[in-house]
Amino acid sequence: MSTRGDNGNFYRRRTAQPQPGRPVPKNLGQRGPRDYSVSAEEDDFRQPDPKNPVAGAKPGVVIGAALMLLGIAALVVFPFLPVSFPGWTTIALIGVIVLGIAILFMQMPSKRSSRGDGAQV
Repeated sequence: MSTRGDNGNFYRRRTAQPQPGRPVPKNLGQRGPRDYSVSAEEDDFRQPDPKNPVAGAKPGVVIGAALMLLGIAALVVFPFLPVSFPGWTTIALIGVIVLGIAILFMQMPSKRSSRGDGAQV
C-alpha cells in the first residue's frame, strides 16, 4: 500500500483501502486506546504515602540487617581513621557481620507454606 513519492520518501496513500480477500478489522472507525481522555474525576487522585518498611518488619530481621550492614561499613571505614585500633577489632567486626548473617538466616521460615516450585508470582 506504499508508493514512492516525488522526493523519494515512502508514504501511505490517502485513499488506501483494505486489499480484497484480506480480513477487515472489526473496530474500523471506532475509538481505540489512544483516543482515551481522562475524566475530571480522576484529577483529584493523590497517591497514599508509603509506609515505613522497618516499622512492620520483625525485630530480628531489623537487628540482623543492622548488625551486618553496620559491621561491613565499620570494617571498610575504620582503617582510614587516624586512630590506631587494637588488633582484635577486625576479628570483632567480622564476628558482628557473621552474627548478623546468622540472625537473618534464623529468621527465614523453616518450612514452605506451599508445595509449589516458587515460580509463581
